[in-house]
Amino acid sequence: MASAASRAPGKPLLVLISLVTLLLFLVSAVEGYGVRHAAAAHSAVARRSRLGMGMTRHTHHHRRTAMPHRYHLAEKQSNSTTTGSGGAKNRSAPATSGAASSPTPAPSGKHHRSHKHRVRNWIIGFVVGSVAGVISGLVLSVLFRLALNCIRGRYRTRSGVTIFTPKLIRRQEHLAFLEKDDGLASLAVIGRGGCGEVYKAQLPVDREGEEPRYIAIKKIKKQSSDTPNNLSDEESRQLDKWSRQIQSEIRTVGHIRHRNLLPLAAHVPRPDCHYLVYEYMKNGSLHHALKPAGDNDGSSGVVALSWPARLRVAVGVAAGLEYLHESHHPQIIHRDLKPANILLDDDLEPRIADFGLAKAMPDAQTHVTASHVAGTLGYIAPEYHQTFKFTARCDVYSFGVLLAVLATGKEPSDPFFTQTDEVVGLLKWLRRVMLAGNHAEAIDPAIAGGENEESIVLVLRIALFCTADEPKERPSAKDVRCMLSQIKIHQELA
Repeated sequence: MASAASRAPGKPLLVLISLVTLLLFLVSAVEGYGVRHAAAAHSAVARRSRLGMGMTRHTHHHRRTAMPHRYHLAEKQSNSTTTGSGGAKNRSAPATSGAASSPTPAPSGKHHRSHKHRVRNWIIGFVVGSVAGVISGLVLSVLFRLALNCIRGRYRTRSGVTIFTPKLIRRQEHLAFLEKDDGLASLAVIGRGGCGEVYKAQLPVDREGEEPRYIAIKKIKKQSSDTPNNLSDEESRQLDKWSRQIQSEIRTVGHIRHRNLLPLAAHVPRPDCHYLVYEYMKNGSLHHALKPAGDNDGSSGVVALSWPARLRVAVGVAAGLEYLHESHHPQIIHRDLKPANILLDDDLEPRIADFGLAKAMPDAQTHVTASHVAGTLGYIAPEYHQTFKFTARCDVYSFGVLLAVLATGKEPSDPFFTQTDEVVGLLKWLRRVMLAGNHAEAIDPAIAGGENEESIVLVLRIALFCTADEPKERPSAKDVRCMLSQIKIHQELA
């Protein structure tokens, strides 16, 4: 995120430099045009002045030659009288006649110079205003980002606790119990994964009568100087893996906000571990919600999901994936999309969780290269096994498998696929059934029904579309979200 923020002013700076260069070019062009226009006007005025003077002399000479002889004496007398009575007036007469007969170039030159100055001042003012506007825009954007970070609560306290969601964690004192060595001793374990255990805790109530708020705490061990040296290679690799995953999860989930993503509420560092705090989802994961009622271990409050609820989950997960791939910058690839990492809130709205394997991909890159295959077997794209390069289309492949699980009720690790004579997987079996036209065989009996069959078959076809062997043939997350939204709207109107 820091690197993205540092690169952000690059494009506005280039735009600013280009704008200033263009406007300076316009100023020089207008100034040159004004000089040439003024010179041309001056030469034209000079030509008109010479022409006017010549015509005036010619007219006076013609008048003198054409004047009758009887008027000569009267004219001389008039001149002598004028000279004797008002010399100043007689001296000013030639100047007045000359001014009237031949226009001076001074007023025209002043007019052109004033016009040139007005144009130049207007362009200079436009340049200065544009530069000031761009600079003020950049300053305001930085201040807005700082204010937004403060509103979201992205700050670190003196004890090292970082709060990302102040609406849930209102005060640092609410997490004070995690700073104790036995802070998790009295809490119930609600899940276990590759990174560690997940605990459930209740936050203190600020006001009497307020509904209690619950959080989920993921504990991740870390390797430190106090770690014993007699660990096996496998244990050391596991600790390194957990350390990388905690860093990845803090970098990604701590800075994203979307209704279909589970945000990181807080991070509490400890000498021997990390605590990641999330909002507690009482309906558990999609993995448990899809289990039959008899197989449910009680960790989920949902007995069974109807097909409209499953379709809503599919649309929500597609929307969250679209945000990660196309709306967020830099692009984020989840790399471990599966039902166990999809949590359901109180309204059965899906939340994509567990970003331990997520990677932020810079805009200039098209894939993420890994040293080993990471993910869950059955949800990993085939090209990832071959090239160790994970792209956004790999996430789409995993989402296609998730769609198949929603519609068939069978996961890739289902015992159903090991009981046959031929070793087949979920997708291979699904393609075979769909090509044979046995749609009813592929649909989960828990959601089978005449009013649902059409939309379920469409979702199964989208699942096969998303899991095409060739990555270029797979749709984008945005296309998948649009197709599923249309199916959802059509079913609601039916």
